[in-house]
Amino acid sequence: MRLLFLLLPFLSFASEFSFWEGSSYERFLSLAERARVIYLGETHDRKDIHEFQLRVMKDLHSKGYSLIILMEAFQQQFQDALDEYIDGEIDEEEMLKRTEYYRRWRFDKELYAPLWRFAKEKGIRLFALNIPSELLREIRERGIEEVKSHYLPKKLMPFRRKHREFLRKAMGKHKIKDEKHFFDIQLAWDMGMAFRIAKVALFHPEEKLVVIVGSGHVWEGSGIPERVNFLLGEIPQLVSFVDEDYLYFLFSRDFSRESSSANSRREPN
Repeated sequence: MRLLFLLLPFLSFASEFSFWEGSSYERFLSLAERARVIYLGETHDRKDIHEFQLRVMKDLHSKGYSLIILMEAFQQQFQDALDEYIDGEIDEEEMLKRTEYYRRWRFDKELYAPLWRFAKEKGIRLFALNIPSELLREIRERGIEEVKSHYLPKKLMPFRRKHREFLRKAMGKHKIKDEKHFFDIQLAWDMGMAFRIAKVALFHPEEKLVVIVGSGHVWEGSGIPERVNFLLGEIPQLVSFVDEDYLYFLFSRDFSRESSSANSRREPN
């Protein structure tokens, strides 16, 4: 499938789109070079999107950037297995077994394997992004306001109206009737993954963070990216996400500023 794209300012709209041409990809890559966090949103079972993700990773690495990869496919409690895999202490199948990939994620591993194999080959640190299924189950049963977890920050950023409308449409497509539970789960997902990114960014101030995550979590800069800004203060972020047959690119408002560890940031709660 050939991808179409639209270049947009962060959290706003434009009215035209064009075919993906080499010069346009170069523009995307030039923005990636200026970004602190790069979100490569996906439709989980689309091979062409995963090929795009790998292309971006390879191109940034070839330009000499130090990268960290964060993947939604892995839950954070299994980080030790990812560390040992990257360090060559265990093989791929052992890593997948210990992260319970086949039970917790279940998408064809060959869609994602080129990403983690490239990370291992180049010695790029690989971080688990997703929060535990057990935590989501507890939130579904008790409500997010009743659950405390070290996977979530103390202060939660509520959904904006526009993002809430987007989620309601998604809820309808999945025929989900309990809106409260649905929104609690979505907020925990977005907030927990944003919290993970914020902490990794603080502990690794020199690396670019490349985030491999479902498009619904980064749609139009909503979800995770805006919550990273909520936790850290506004930092340069680049977002790509899939909407139907289109691949959209968005960039943050503060790209005119130089990104450095000296920029104003605040410790996540």
